[in-house]
Amino acid sequence: MMESDHAKEIALAEYKEVVAQFRTLTDIRFKLLTYLPLGTVAAAAFVSPTSNLVKQPAIPAFAFLVTLCIATYDKRNDQHYDELVSRAAELERELQIEHGTFSNRPRPWLTYGFVPGEHSNRPKPWFKHLSVQVEHRWPIGLIYAASASLWAYLFTAAVVDGHPWPIWLKFAAPAVVVVCWLALRFMEDAHSKKQRAIVQCLMKQLLGDLQRNLDDSQCELVEAIAAQPILGIEKADAERRVFYHWKGYEQNRDSRTASALLSAVIDLPARWVEDMWSGRR
Repeated sequence: MMESDHAKEIALAEYKEVVAQFRTLTDIRFKLLTYLPLGTVAAAAFVSPTSNLVKQPAIPAFAFLVTLCIATYDKRNDQHYDELVSRAAELERELQIEHGTFSNRPRPWLTYGFVPGEHSNRPKPWFKHLSVQVEHRWPIGLIYAASASLWAYLFTAAVVDGHPWPIWLKFAAPAVVVVCWLALRFMEDAHSKKQRAIVQCLMKQLLGDLQRNLDDSQCELVEAIAAQPILGIEKADAERRVFYHWKGYEQNRDSRTASALLSAVIDLPARWVEDMWSGRR
């Protein structure tokens, strides 16, 4: 909550700057997603069989490396993108903007395929891999993987051209690229979960094992949320979020002080640390 009109003006000015940076990153992303696939397809489709693109492996190798660098750059932009969204959400709460665009930003809620527990009380872990979640990250990553796979194919074709090597190597190279992309996605998810668990553990160490007693109506709400698998909210997360939002914004800022201290130590945003601890978003 803003303590004065001057503080409100400062927060509003920062909010405008954060939104402007968010739009800039979004614009950069759309340009990358437009020019990279078009350039890759144009280079591969509109060349003659005798051109250097087909005969010289150095050219597709260079393009493959550039694609990886652009994908890495975009992945770093994802981190800035997430922080800008979260900071804008925090400023909306401080400015008391009801139903703000960022503070009430919907999570990816649509999933095509099998949702574990949706049609049966018995868990079916094998089928959960057949579901596809509608979100931003994996389609963007797949575009980069597809572009890199095409350049890997052209590189391998140039290397094996005129040699009695197995022709299947040309098709194995893009397959390896896609497998590596899937492995990187798995590593990213595992790293994210581990990082969140460590931050919550450190916050617990700073603040102590605070007793969180929910009343009957809160417990009923938690159970109702956890009982609906389609919502995708675990019971532990539901408990933290209900506990946090039930109290509202009070004067006690212990979690903010602890998150600021931890942020200075581990070099991660204090807002993100507080979100991880409280379950706010």
